[in-house]
Amino acid sequence: MKHSVFFLLALLLMSCGSRQDKENSNLDYAAFANALDSIMEVDQGIRILLSEASQSGNEVPDSLFEKMDIIDASNQAWVKSRLEEYGWPGKSQIGENAALALFLVIQHAELNDIETYYPQLQQLADNGEAHPAHAAMMLDRMLMYQGKKQVYGTQASGLLRADGSFVIWPIENPESVNERRIKAGFPDSVEDYAASLQAFYDPMEPLPKNEKQGQ
Repeated sequence: MKHSVFFLLALLLMSCGSRQDKENSNLDYAAFANALDSIMEVDQGIRILLSEASQSGNEVPDSLFEKMDIIDASNQAWVKSRLEEYGWPGKSQIGENAALALFLVIQHAELNDIETYYPQLQQLADNGEAHPAHAAMMLDRMLMYQGKKQVYGTQASGLLRADGSFVIWPIENPESVNERRIKAGFPDSVEDYAASLQAFYDPMEPLPKNEKQGQ
C-alpha cells in the first residue's frame, strides 16, 4: 500500500506545549534547516524517478522502491532522533522549505510514527507555526492507515479496485469536504484534486472490509 501512495506527492509536488518550547531553545535551527533542505532533495528526487518510471508505461523496477525505502528509513531515523530530543520546531524557526521537508519525512513514515508526531504538527498548525494543509494531509493518511474514512480527501489508494487504479480513499461527510478543504488552505476541490491525480472519486466510496492500510 505504501508504494501506491508515496510517489503521489511527487506528482503534486511534524512533546508539545511548554516542553517543546524548552527543548527547542537548544536546537541549532540554521543547521537543522540546512540538513532538512538536503533531506528534501533526496526525498523528492527518488519519488520523481518513481513518477517518471510509472508514467513511462513500463513496469516500475523493484530496485527503485527498495532505494526509496532505504532513503526513507535513513531520513526518518535522523529526523526522529532530533524530534525526540528537541520537539518539532515551528516554521518561523526553521523556514518554509525545512518545515515542508520535516512534514514529508514523517508523512512517509509508518503508522506508529505518524500517530506519535501528528499531535505536535496539529498543535503547531493551530498556533500558526505549521501549515494547516500539512496537518490535514497527515490526519488523512493516519486515518487511512487505520482503516478509517479520511476528512479532507487528500489520500488515494491503489487497493480499492481490482485493476489497481487509483481511487480517492473514502471520505467522512463528503457533502462538506470541499468546505473543509478551503478552511485547511487547499486551493482545489476534491473533484479537481482527484482529476490531477488521475484518480477515481466516488463520494459514496465504502471502506474496504477488514483492510488496514500501510501495514
